[in-house]
Amino acid sequence: MLLPHTLRAALVFMMFTGVAAAQNAKPSDDYVWAAACKDCHKAEYAAWEKTKHANAIGRLSESEREPGKCVRCHVTGATELAEKNVNAGIQCEGCHGAGKAHIAAAASGAAKPGAITRKPAEEVCTSCHNETSPHFKFFSYAGLAPLVHPVK
Repeated sequence: MLLPHTLRAALVFMMFTGVAAAQNAKPSDDYVWAAACKDCHKAEYAAWEKTKHANAIGRLSESEREPGKCVRCHVTGATELAEKNVNAGIQCEGCHGAGKAHIAAAASGAAKPGAITRKPAEEVCTSCHNETSPHFKFFSYAGLAPLVHPVK
C-alpha cells in the first residue's frame, strides 16, 4: 500500500529519529564494542566480520564522514567516536543494544544474561536501510535478517 507522501515522510521521520537518537547518543560506558562479544559468540562474530556491516565506515568518503551526513548509519553509538575508530562499523551493539549489562550478567553466572535484544525489530534495520540513503535499492527484513549471522 502506498502512503501519501506527507504521511510516509512522517513515519520515516519517527522511525529515523527514534533509532538515530540511540545511535547518536553521547559516548556511554554502556558500550563494550564488538571485540567484547567475540569470546562467547564466536560463530556470530566470525560471520559478522565478513559482512558489509563490519566494514560500513570504509564505504564512506571523508566528506560523508562529517557529522550530520551519512556517518550515523555507518558507526555504532555516538558519531563523535568515529574519528577514533572505536565504534567503526555496525557492531553488535548497533543492532542488539549496549552490551555492558549483558556481559556483567554473563560474568556473574546468570543462566540467561538478558539485557540485550536477541532479534532486533525491523525498525532498527530500516532506520538506515531506507529511501534516505543515496544508495538504497531494496531492503526486505524478512528476507535478509536470517542472513546477517547465525543466532544461538
